[in-house]
Amino acid sequence: MHGLNELGFKALRLFVAVLDHGSFSEVARREGLAPSSISRQIQLMEQALNQQLLYRHTRAVTPTEAGRMLGHHARLVLVQLEEAEQALQEQQSDPSGLVRINAPVVFGQRHLTPWLGQLCERYPKLQLDIQQTDSYIDPLQEGADLLFRIGPLHDSSMQARILAPHRFQVAASPAYLKRHGTPRHPNELQAHQCLAYKGVTGQQRWFFRQGQQDWTPCSVKGPITGNHADTLTQAAEQGLGLVMFPSWLIGEAVRNGTLVPVLGDYQVSNSLEPQQIAVLWPGSRRLSVKVRTVIDFFVECFGAVPYWDRPSR
Repeated sequence: MHGLNELGFKALRLFVAVLDHGSFSEVARREGLAPSSISRQIQLMEQALNQQLLYRHTRAVTPTEAGRMLGHHARLVLVQLEEAEQALQEQQSDPSGLVRINAPVVFGQRHLTPWLGQLCERYPKLQLDIQQTDSYIDPLQEGADLLFRIGPLHDSSMQARILAPHRFQVAASPAYLKRHGTPRHPNELQAHQCLAYKGVTGQQRWFFRQGQQDWTPCSVKGPITGNHADTLTQAAEQGLGLVMFPSWLIGEAVRNGTLVPVLGDYQVSNSLEPQQIAVLWPGSRRLSVKVRTVIDFFVECFGAVPYWDRPSR
């Protein structure tokens, strides 16, 4: 018991971080410390407990049985400490502290960045760390408080608040439609130039349906494919073909009149699964005031019907 009393919360946080990352150097990089200081801290813990906690390999460290046991209990203690800190913070009148946000790159540029000035003006005591990536991240390992995600909601370990449905539109420039005509049925797309997104999973698939009927795939072809949606959108605005993209991506172009939606009688998607725009947070965490404040702010900004889906006035 004497050994446990000598372990501080900082030491426990560092130990859990080493378990998560399997590396002294990675934890040291994230904490702004020397790897030797992290290693020394773990050695002091082992001495205090009279137990070996880690196996030290050339390129990584792994926990011993005692290390796994301590890690399990340390996580519980740290969660309770975080909840205590949050409860104290909630007594303050203004939300404060660091909120770590992860978001897809283009969605973040289009629909988070424009609101940051208003968010910081309204809540000046908040600090924001915004990481934008289209790759999957583990929020616990990366330390994210909330994640904006687009697509099917599968991860049962996360809690979610749906912000908007993920709606797709097919659109082309007025000049293209004047030159090639407006398609009235998905089958007519075979005679049109279509600009399809092509990423790591292959070329984007175009599915159509009416009402609650089954989705029907549609084969498309055209002069350009690419892995950057803005490039394809600009190509469509130049009259090079039709695109099928989310309304949050091309909604502004539609409102400005540089793109015109077609096939409005059909639902269109790139997947057979229902997709949502949602904000997620780790299910194991109590939602703090500061994080809830950020979520509520963007819910308010987007609106019950998101502004990118509203008709132009």
